[in-house]
Formats: sequence, C-alpha cells, structure tokens
Amino acid sequence: MHGHILQLCVIQAVASFIHLEPKNATVLRGSEVHFNCSTDEPWDVMTWLLGGRTVLSISAAHGPLGRDESVSTVNHSMSSVSVWELVLMNASFSPTVQEVTCELLPTGRSSSALFVQEKGNVKILEGDLSVQEGVLVTFHCQAIGWYPNPSVSWVVNATTADRGNYNTSSLQDTSGLFNSTSVLQIKAEASVAVECLASVSATLAHQTSTVKLTVEAPQTTQDYTVVIAVVVSVCTIILLAVLILILCCRKKLTKLSSENKVSSSSWTVNLSSERRSVADETRGKVNPGYNAEDGTSSGHSDLRTRADSSIHTISPPRVPDIVIYSSQSQNLYCEGPVKTVRRVTTV
Repeated sequence: MHGHILQLCVIQAVASFIHLEPKNATVLRGSEVHFNCSTDEPWDVMTWLLGGRTVLSISAAHGPLGRDESVSTVNHSMSSVSVWELVLMNASFSPTVQEVTCELLPTGRSSSALFVQEKGNVKILEGDLSVQEGVLVTFHCQAIGWYPNPSVSWVVNATTADRGNYNTSSLQDTSGLFNSTSVLQIKAEASVAVECLASVSATLAHQTSTVKLTVEAPQTTQDYTVVIAVVVSVCTIILLAVLILILCCRKKLTKLSSENKVSSSSWTVNLSSERRSVADETRGKVNPGYNAEDGTSSGHSDLRTRADSSIHTISPPRVPDIVIYSSQSQNLYCEGPVKTVRRVTTV
C-alpha cells in the first residue's frame, strides 16, 4: 500500500517537469490542432501518441524519426528548455475523447484530452410559405449528422423565438452522430424571415437555414345568401306562372270540349227532332198508291204534296205469281198474272 502511494508521488513529481498544453482541446473534424510539449529536464526520445497510437518520435540528438502524413512538428526549444510542437493536420472524428500524450524517455509523460466534433447540416423542410393572416403556421427543422447533440434555436424577424414556441428531439445513430428535429409554431401576423440555427461548441458560427413567410390579407368570403334567395324567388315565380298557364290551358280545353259536346248533342237532338217531326207528319202513310184518306182535306193534301216532292218512284219489276223450276231443262216458267210492286223511299 505504501509502495503504491510512493510510486504515485514519484509520477506526479516527474510529470511536474513535463508541460503539455493545452490540457483540453475541442475542434471540428478536419480542423488543425496544435499541442506543445516542454521540459527543462534532459531526455533522449520524445514520443507523441494519439489515442494510444504512436504518431511521431523525436530524438534529442537527431530530431524527428519518421513522420506520419497526418502530423507535423516544429522545434521551439531554447538553451534551457526543450519545446516541441505537434500539429495534427486533419483531426479525425471519434465519438469518444481522444488522448494526446507526450512521452519523454526516461523522464515520464503528460497527456491532454482532444474532443473532435462533427458539424452536420440544417434545413427547414417547409421552404417559403404564403398564408393568410391569423393562420397558425408550423415549421420543421432538421439538423442531421452532428456530434455532440447540436443546440437548435429559431429566429423570427431577427428576434430569437421563445423556447416555449418550439420543441426539439434528438436521436443518435450507430455511427455516434446525432440527428435532431425541431418544430416551431407561430401565428401569421406579418411577413417575416424564419431562421433555424444549429451549432456545437467547436463551431465559430451557427449553421442556418432561412425561409420566408408571406402573410396575405384574409379573403372576404362572399355571402351567397342573397343570391340564393333571389334565385329561389325567381324560380318560384316562374314555376307559379307555368302552373297558372297550364291550369288556364286545361280550363280552356275543358270548356271547348264541353261546348263541342253540347253542340254535337244539340245537333243530334235537332236531327232527331226533324226526323221525328217528318215521321209524325207522315205517320208512315206517305204512299202515292194509298188512297184510303180523303184527298180533299187540306192537311192531307199538303202532306201528300210534300211527300210527292220527296219521293223518287222507281219502276217496279214484274214478279210472276208462280215459278216452276225444272231440273232437267233448267228452264224457268212463269205463269199467272204479273203483279206490280212499288217501292217508296221517304226522305
């Protein structure tokens, strides 16, 4: 137990003679980073390690011994102090802290922490928008491929948005990078520029995405109530007019039909009356060959005169009294006196 404590004290005492600066460095991937290792103690070999891997060795007598293409070194030593600078040309990303170590043989070693961050992309998904005044507008901002988790904020019309107006969520993928989504809701009151900003501690400036929100005056909705009322009224009037016209036409047709029926009935009655009057006057006795009545009567004389004027006498055929038919000779023999048949047609 006492041996371990003594060893730790010796290490701390030795380390106090080796200075490595800076103790913590935070850079973006691909950036150039500088470390200085200095000591006033004699040493033979200086070895630089990055994440446990040797990247550079320096001999006190001969200088650098081989060189990694990703690093370079500069000697700032003076007569009393040895100072060597290590330059990492292209810092590689790692989701974990990388240890940078300056080891002096046989003196000891000193280490610093290197944080390499990743700057991703940021974009507002909606693009430029045109909306009516008073509408609640939602914007979605995506910050993709960042390390560590980026800080996302919104600026509306050059004024930082209240954090209560937006919320942000993040997920880390298998490569260790973070993807964040931020949602902002604002009420459209005036045309403004909307910006989404994302950053990590190593960035000197934010990554931004900007869109324009154009607010249009609300459109007055046209009231169709009056138009509908007018159309309904006009249609009702037209329908009533058509119905009245149809009723009038039907009434006229009914009246004409009734008059035609009355006229036809009257004509039939008149014709029947005339026929009855003629029959009554003649009593079926208009026969020029009938002389039972007295010819001196004025009424009968007049009736006979009218009957004579309306009778057409047809010469009657002579019909034999006896007809004998013989099947052998197929001759007809008529015997007996011939009677005269008269036909009378009454009009």
